[in-house]
Amino acid sequence: MEELKNLDIMRRLDVIISLLLRVIQQDGHGLTLREQIRVLRDLGIRPVEIAAILGKTPSFVNKELSIGRKS
Repeated sequence: MEELKNLDIMRRLDVIISLLLRVIQQDGHGLTLREQIRVLRDLGIRPVEIAAILGKTPSFVNKELSIGRKS
């Protein structure tokens, strides 16, 4: 029971983080998906968690992170 409550709280926090990323402004414009991924990574969030927050696959997030490292 307690574990289900924790999972529900984590899902809700993921939604809140996702919504906040969409309203963050950078130079008057919203952040791109790549920038959102970078921000979350810089905050210490693992790629699998970033994928869950953004509704993407972990492989997509890892690809974007590797492109970001090359840039």
